[in-house]
Amino acid sequence: MLSVKLDNVAIVVISDSNNPRLLNPDFLERNSIVPKEWKVKDVLVTPPFARVLYDNGVQIILEENKLHIVSQQPDMVSWEHELPAIATSFLDVLPHVSYRSVGLNYVFLSDQPRGVEAENTLIDKFLKQGSWLDFGQGMTGATLEFQYRATQPQMNVKIGVLERRDSSGATLEGFIFTVNFHHDFKTEEKKERATYINSIGLKQTEFLQFLEKLPL
Repeated sequence: MLSVKLDNVAIVVISDSNNPRLLNPDFLERNSIVPKEWKVKDVLVTPPFARVLYDNGVQIILEENKLHIVSQQPDMVSWEHELPAIATSFLDVLPHVSYRSVGLNYVFLSDQPRGVEAENTLIDKFLKQGSWLDFGQGMTGATLEFQYRATQPQMNVKIGVLERRDSSGATLEGFIFTVNFHHDFKTEEKKERATYINSIGLKQTEFLQFLEKLPL
């Protein structure tokens, strides 16, 4: 199986009538939403958007219609437990908000193959041969999206090749997998929503099982 590393992971809750100005480190600590020992790295609070970033790479972002709980450095925390605990605690503290769908989002990166070899692998393994591959100067790359939406939670997987840019130009690296598990809920389905949020570790395993089936 292709070797991949989890680059970041997030829980996103779609909701109505959030008040981003409520979000600050004192609010999170006072309501036992985050562990008291976590150290704040950065805070930004504006009317439409607020963010609290901790030095372990976890950030909490509140928009008017969306709550994000993100781990940018998954190796630094037990994200399978910490992120769901934060998300469910936050929702419990503000039960008057109309919470609806939940997304469990992951980004995985691979080291090999890299660059042009990675681009060619996607073309050769997934695209049907035809004259369209030779259009212009020839196809140089592809981004693929796999959608599984027959039942909930729905799974969407986008595969491409990571491109990094700096002052010297663009560099192609390995594969990037952007994974989303989406589930709709009625506002009153609090227990079902919490159970789904707590399945974030299991959904990672489900994606890795899917990855084994790909011709990579």
